[in-house]
Amino acid sequence: MKRLFIVFSLCIGSLTLNAQEKAVAKIHYIFKHVNDTTQRDKHLRDEVVTYLGTSSSYYSSYSSTRAQEDMQKQLNDPAFDGNLVISRNTTPVKESYFLDFANQISQEVRQISIDKFIIDNEFPTQDWEIREESKTIGGYEVQKATTHFKGRDYTAWFTTELPFTAGPWKLNGLPGLILEVYDTNKEVVFEYSGFDKLEDTETLVSTPEKALKSTEKEVNKLAEAYRANPQAYTQSKLGGTFTTAQGRENSVRVSGSGSTSASASIRVSGGSENSSASIDASKIKSMNIKNEDDYKPSGTTNNPIELTP
Repeated sequence: MKRLFIVFSLCIGSLTLNAQEKAVAKIHYIFKHVNDTTQRDKHLRDEVVTYLGTSSSYYSSYSSTRAQEDMQKQLNDPAFDGNLVISRNTTPVKESYFLDFANQISQEVRQISIDKFIIDNEFPTQDWEIREESKTIGGYEVQKATTHFKGRDYTAWFTTELPFTAGPWKLNGLPGLILEVYDTNKEVVFEYSGFDKLEDTETLVSTPEKALKSTEKEVNKLAEAYRANPQAYTQSKLGGTFTTAQGRENSVRVSGSGSTSASASIRVSGGSENSSASIDASKIKSMNIKNEDDYKPSGTTNNPIELTP
């Protein structure tokens, strides 16, 4: 009987961890990070999004979805001549975060090359001090709040007009949605870029379906191997399988690799809203990738977002 109870408890725990809810809204931010203090004008930039459920949130880069939308728009243009132009003005963040507020569960999704891994984290909490100052952002009345988190002093502007206890990155816990937040030196900034209600959507607030459960130690080891030899790391995964510490196997394949046939397609990850989307490569004669607005971020990071553990 005791053994049966333990098994039942484990099953219930598994259901809790894997519970998913539909997103009811999403908020977009422009993320700026001065990763190199010796070249402050060459900071990283990305468009990020937080998908919002009634009791959970999922924060991730939105750049792939924007790129997908831009490519599809060009291909649908009757005047398209086969020359695809991709403007690069962001550097997609490689970490995503799932927060379950009801159960105090936090999971980080980290991407290495073509692989995504799920790491269980301690639930992030901030001791917010709500101030009297207020202003308007995006048509919403917002109030000021401050906190110290991971070595930085942050100022956030939140609105009770949107009753979500969420925000960008790991920031959460205010009695309203965070629309803007930045640290004292403006080295980590999330600027409000739009809010959308999601009605009759199948978008889930969850980690990617094919991401593998792993550990911080294992993922750091794989990241080190990738930095040492990116090409060898990626080639070792193509067409094969690999196993994580949890013993799960994952097969990795590149669609249309090495092919220019009419049936070939370009696949772009679309985050939580679209697990993948296809573009007909037969329409493309050439592809030109360029940096927009002379976007040339520093490749050196001496100023991480988290200054303390």
